[in-house]
Amino acid sequence: MAEQQTSQAPRQLLQMVKFIEFEANSKRQEIQSNAEQECERDKASFIEKERKKIEADYIHKVKEAEVKKKIAFSQELSASRLKLLESEDKHIEDLMTLVKDKLQKQILNEDYNDLLVKLIKEGVKKVEDKKVTIMCIKNDLEKVKKAIDIVTKEDNSIKITLDQTHFLDQTAIGGVAVASMGDKIVCYNTLEHRMNSALMISLPQVRVTVFPSLKTRKQKN
Repeated sequence: MAEQQTSQAPRQLLQMVKFIEFEANSKRQEIQSNAEQECERDKASFIEKERKKIEADYIHKVKEAEVKKKIAFSQELSASRLKLLESEDKHIEDLMTLVKDKLQKQILNEDYNDLLVKLIKEGVKKVEDKKVTIMCIKNDLEKVKKAIDIVTKEDNSIKITLDQTHFLDQTAIGGVAVASMGDKIVCYNTLEHRMNSALMISLPQVRVTVFPSLKTRKQKN
C-alpha cells in the first residue's frame, strides 16, 4: 500500500506541474490578449484623434483659403469700382470743360445780351426785393450796364446798383449775382452755376449715356 502511494506521488506532482503550466499559459494568453486589445483600442483612439485633427486642420485651411479668396475678390472689386469712378469723373470733367468752352463762345454772340436781361429779371424775382445789387465778371461790365437799363426801363420800380469795384471770378463764365439789400439773400445766376445745376439734375442720365454698362448693371440688380 505504501509502495502504491509512493509510485503515485511523482505522477501527482507531474499533474500539478502541468496544471500550473496550463494556468500560467492561460494567464499569459489572457494578459497578452488584453494587452493586444488595449493596444488596438489605444491605436484606434490615436488614429481617430489624428484623423479629427487632420480634418480640423483641413477645414481650417479651407475656411482660411475662402476668407483670403473673398478678401482678394473684395479688394479687386473695390479697385475696379474705384477705377470706374475715376474714369467716370474724368469723362464728366471733360464734358464740363467742353460745355464751358461752348458757353465761352456763346457769350460773344448778340443773344448773350438778351440772356443777361433774363438772368437779371430772374435774379430780382428770386431775392424778392425791388432794390438789389448786382455783380458780374469784369469783362461783362458794359454789357450788364446795358441789360440793367433795359430791365429798369421795363419796370421802373426796380432799383439796381451795379457793383463796379468787386467782380465775380472769371470761372463764373458769365451771368450775374443778384443780392437783396443788406446782402441777406444772394442769387447766383451765373452761367457756371446754371451749368452745375443742370449737370447735377442730369448726372444720372449723363453717367448712363457715357457708361452704358451702368444701365445694364442697374437692370440686373
